[in-house]
Amino acid sequence: MANEETKPDAGQETKPDAGQETQPETGRETKPDAEKAATPVLVLVHGAGMDHTVWLLLARYFARRGYNLVVPDLPGHGRSGGTPIDNIEGMANWLRELLEHLETEHGLAREKVILGGHSMGALVALEAAGQQPAALHQLLLFGACYPMPVGEPLLEAARADPQAAVDMITLFGHAYRSLLGHNPVAGVSLQNVARVLLGRAAPGVIHNDLAACNAYGGGEEAARNWQPGHSTVIAGDSDRMTPLRGCRALAELLDAEAFEVMAASGHMMMGEQPEDTLGAVKRALAAAG
Repeated sequence: MANEETKPDAGQETKPDAGQETQPETGRETKPDAEKAATPVLVLVHGAGMDHTVWLLLARYFARRGYNLVVPDLPGHGRSGGTPIDNIEGMANWLRELLEHLETEHGLAREKVILGGHSMGALVALEAAGQQPAALHQLLLFGACYPMPVGEPLLEAARADPQAAVDMITLFGHAYRSLLGHNPVAGVSLQNVARVLLGRAAPGVIHNDLAACNAYGGGEEAARNWQPGHSTVIAGDSDRMTPLRGCRALAELLDAEAFEVMAASGHMMMGEQPEDTLGAVKRALAAAG
């Protein structure tokens, strides 16, 4: 397993190829089905109580560089209706059915899928990879450890006082530097962004998701079923929700190709260290071929 030092990677902006229709509000491109079938597919799954907007920066970057992007809201989250699924295995089954539908109806090649997930979404991605290892190409896990225990005070707060749970996740989910006001994007408060995002969750969703993480017991089997050397684990060095040692242990369990550590970052590395996180993902995709 390689151990790589992460440095900021400022890629140059490029424009979509001529003849491709770009939707400016999302950065997505529409392509003919034959071209879709030959294009890598980046699938990104959000974490507990969150939605697709946590991936906004990464999704726009890679959509504008020719990748097919699938960034769903899980059932009962964000813009998706339905009842939240109360276990990781069920979420992974839902994701598998979604990818099968996109393969059948839109020509996306599942063997080209690079599947990523953050926190709870990482467990969903891990379980999905373990269920169908031959149907996926690469695994990207952000802020992930196994097991992923959730403390009883946070579970109880999520059940009885969701706003208290939002405050706890906001506090423990960020590095101290972020809590003191540091933000790479001027004029934006990472803490307020997290509060607004988590505050949008429907009643019961945060507790549902945290309980699913706490109860999940299939990670070791899923890791054994997955392909050695086809994973990258991205961790924050100041993560207090999925501590660095737990993320490293998961990388070792997976026999991951790379274990990337984001300096001065907590659990929310996509917002706390967006350039470093982008660099780690770019390296993983380059290695995936």
